[in-house]
Amino acid sequence: MYDTAIVGAGPVGLLLAALLGQKGLRVLLLEKRTEPTRRSHAIGITPPSLEILAQLGLADTFVHRGIPIRDCHVHGHRGLLGCASFRNIPGPHPYILSLPQHHTIALLENHLASLPNVQFLRNTELSSLSQDPNGVTLHAPHLTASAHWLIACDGHRSTVRNHLRILTRGAFYGCHFLMGDFLDHSPLGSDAHLWFTPHGAVESFPLPDAHRRWVVQTTQPLPDAPPGHLTATILQRTGLDLQTHDQLHQNAFSPRWMQARTYRDRRVLLCGDAAHLMSPIGGQGMNTGWADAEFLAQALTSIQLRGRSPEPLLAAYEHYRRRAALAATHRAARGMWLGTRTGAFASRVRDLAMRHLLFKGPLARRLGPHFAMLTIPHRTTAHTPKNLWNP
Repeated sequence: MYDTAIVGAGPVGLLLAALLGQKGLRVLLLEKRTEPTRRSHAIGITPPSLEILAQLGLADTFVHRGIPIRDCHVHGHRGLLGCASFRNIPGPHPYILSLPQHHTIALLENHLASLPNVQFLRNTELSSLSQDPNGVTLHAPHLTASAHWLIACDGHRSTVRNHLRILTRGAFYGCHFLMGDFLDHSPLGSDAHLWFTPHGAVESFPLPDAHRRWVVQTTQPLPDAPPGHLTATILQRTGLDLQTHDQLHQNAFSPRWMQARTYRDRRVLLCGDAAHLMSPIGGQGMNTGWADAEFLAQALTSIQLRGRSPEPLLAAYEHYRRRAALAATHRAARGMWLGTRTGAFASRVRDLAMRHLLFKGPLARRLGPHFAMLTIPHRTTAHTPKNLWNP
């Protein structure tokens, strides 16, 4: 019998398996895909997440592979509005690390291979599950396994959550985006740049290997946008002339938010996007899921290896991680609202507010910690009450 079974081997499931495996727990990790996706989703890794990776000895490895972003320049309709800098935030990582998700997955998978007590099975899709007071039994084609605990890390369409009939609430934000990664010949270097224009927003972030990500706001979903549409939009709004032949791929998306009504059903717990979803604009989703994983790893280690009573720790998981997720979700919603206003009047008002309120005075000093997620409540277990772990 496994101590913990995890369904879903995205960044959150892999990190949780690594944290549990490092503590000596016997872990089963199931993934329905036969191989990792090559699509680049999340790219921003915040300082709290790098602190969690340091627990595995991986922070330096990630930093060496990624691009530290130390400054984010914000442009309005008529020029530069200001800069959100991470250079003076406290801690050992005064930056946000840019690393495409497939690199993150590869690094975590390599680490898992060094943990003999973690069994990782691909091409294994959960078909059903059952619970009793002692554990959970999982059924998949050619596999039946039991574990004391089951953690759902299988995304916002979670099969586990659907099996348990856990209800969710949520909605679309009402805006749309087109994203593409390019070979980078721009003059933007290793900084991030945001443009807020009357016609819509543009975001640009450096990537490793001389690549760069571009995201543009669109008036409607454009899943079949023709070649050249993205570069033409970037030229119109920023004045930067990218070459269509440098574009590697593109993806259209319409963000939404979601919260599960509960994060727990007896011995099954929801983690990451299975529990909560927020706009990818702002890069808070994966980092929030990693903090979920860190909390669960510490809680399950205390339960399985130290004999702690499950109920107080798992109730605390729901309380603290829901509070953190709601804070991140509300921040993402406010950022989306501010950045996606279109039209000349809204653009002028936004420019004035950002130039004279956000980038001047006391608020300016708070921008770096805010966007680096240093002000999220209970962002890691080090920022939860000490008596929770040492009663």
